[in-house]
Amino acid sequence: MNYKSFNIAILVRLFIGLSFAAGLGISVYLKDWIAIPLFSLAILISGWNIVYFLNAVNRKMALFFDSVSNDDTTLHYSENSRNKSVRDLHRSLNKLNNRISEIKIRNEHNERFYREMLKYSATGLMAVDNDGYIEQINNSALALFGMPHISHINLLKQKNSELYNQLMLVKPGQTLTIKLLCGTDLRLLLLKVSYLNFGDKKYRLYSLHDIKTELEEKELDSWQKLIRVMTHEIMNSIAPITSLSNILNGIYLKDGKPLPVSEITEKNILNTIHGLDVIEQTGKGLMHFVEDYRRLTKVPKPVFKAINIENWLNSVELLMKNKFEEEKIEFKIVHKEYHKELIGDEKLLTQVLINLLNNAIDALHENSKRKIVLHVNEGSTGKLKLSITDYGLGIAPEEIEKIFIPFYTTKENGSGIGLSLSRQIMRLHKGSISAFSQPGEQTTMVLSF
Repeated sequence: MNYKSFNIAILVRLFIGLSFAAGLGISVYLKDWIAIPLFSLAILISGWNIVYFLNAVNRKMALFFDSVSNDDTTLHYSENSRNKSVRDLHRSLNKLNNRISEIKIRNEHNERFYREMLKYSATGLMAVDNDGYIEQINNSALALFGMPHISHINLLKQKNSELYNQLMLVKPGQTLTIKLLCGTDLRLLLLKVSYLNFGDKKYRLYSLHDIKTELEEKELDSWQKLIRVMTHEIMNSIAPITSLSNILNGIYLKDGKPLPVSEITEKNILNTIHGLDVIEQTGKGLMHFVEDYRRLTKVPKPVFKAINIENWLNSVELLMKNKFEEEKIEFKIVHKEYHKELIGDEKLLTQVLINLLNNAIDALHENSKRKIVLHVNEGSTGKLKLSITDYGLGIAPEEIEKIFIPFYTTKENGSGIGLSLSRQIMRLHKGSISAFSQPGEQTTMVLSF
């Protein structure tokens, strides 16, 4: 802004006002009673003109901010004023107004874009304020609710009280899996909630994701893998039995007729005994395989109780102490901040932990660094995590996803059900088990509760 012209305009107005004041003084001195009121009026008009001129900028700024606060971006000031300071002010206000208009248009475009994304998202989304009024909801959520529209969360209570109760019970950071009947179709939903604050307004943002299809695909894939492994194991057992049966049958047949007793030799008898022994051992192996399958399908129902984590881990270490000493393995428990108690079935969880420690011991048979470390801490979500790390040969990337498949094993005499059983037990505890490995360096098994 050009302050020079502004200052000149003020000085001119002050000079005029002072001139009128001087005239008033002279009129009073000369006792000119006609001129006195005229000069007084002129002084008042001059003072008002100065004040009006000084407040002109404030009035324009006030009008400008009133327009902005009312979302009115049509205001435009003339840029043809003779006064350069006023012209520069108008140009700056117009430029700022255009910038605000551009930002407003861009925000409207973004809001429209996000609304369309929200509308057609496959995940059901819903924002609810503190009073229960629904600020936003997309088509997927409405379809899950079986309602064409909904304005208040309490209306859902009349339609589906069970779903309403689940929405009220779920807490931030918590994940609930719920079953929902939509017409004749049963949906399996993953329910989550988070809190959002916008000034004085607080919202609960719900997401409802239908995971039934994903679970069915994973379940089908798991069954296919299981069937492949079971077929392989059963065929490996049946093939030798069938082959030996044909061989033994051939010993006692000659030209398609039973061999006379007089022609049966001691060698025939010994071969028969050996063949029957092999059949017996193979049959026992097959029975053992079936027994392992029964163990996998008959995991006892957990009896949940509060478990003191430190005492539990110390008892597991005591159970494994002799084996660690026999194998000359250094075992260490590293504690970080964590909750002191865990709700679970101590017997089943001990079975999981011992299985993982035994696997870690087996992984160190051909390694000089004979060390196993158990880390106890809380993850980013505040949930307990137990990480068992061994410094063995590791697991190849192509095998890391197969180790949890029932009956799949990389050990010569392994049953292949230990990790599968452990995963099943963890699922009964609403937890998970995962594996991470650096081939040639280390493997870490993580239990997340």
